[in-house]
Amino acid sequence: MRNSIEAFKAIGESTRFRALRLLVLSNEELCACEIIDTLEKPQYAISKSLGILVAAELIDERRDGRMMLYSLAHTPMNDALFEAVANVPLTEELSADSTRLNARLAQRENNVCVQC
Repeated sequence: MRNSIEAFKAIGESTRFRALRLLVLSNEELCACEIIDTLEKPQYAISKSLGILVAAELIDERRDGRMMLYSLAHTPMNDALFEAVANVPLTEELSADSTRLNARLAQRENNVCVQC
């Protein structure tokens, strides 16, 4: 039960929720710089938010050279939470996030971030 409580606490803040939503909607591994650019927040704020999501075991992180890559940590409980996150009604901010993410992902080469 402790993990469930930590997961809900982790997404209870706007930046963390938005970062998780990007990963849910993209359904693929994202580079930290893609998340930073999409959310238009300072690097330190995004890094802190991603660290909290990793600690809550909602997302996984891995390093590939200079890039920090993030992906969803699939468990039955997490997958139910991810489905709820995906179904949150769109706000202007969430819609703008989706538009910016799509534009940022279009810059990839061979499905890999090239801006890090």
